[in-house]
Amino acid sequence: METPLLYRQLQDQLSQWVQPKDQRHLQGFAEIVAAVLQSGEACLGRWIPYLSHRNCGARAHMGRLSYFLHNP
Repeated sequence: METPLLYRQLQDQLSQWVQPKDQRHLQGFAEIVAAVLQSGEACLGRWIPYLSHRNCGARAHMGRLSYFLHNP
């Protein structure tokens, strides 16, 4: 499955400004920002349809989102 254009564009733009120790952090950030923009809502549950599923259920997605939001 091809990655969404918005996600790829965000990742390209963010990689010019942010150099994470682990590239997966930037990928996760770009994916979540793209989901927020596409859903147009601040509700975590509304972001799930826009996230890559990685063979995860809704509970795993909520865990990923919670980790992202609470990780300094």
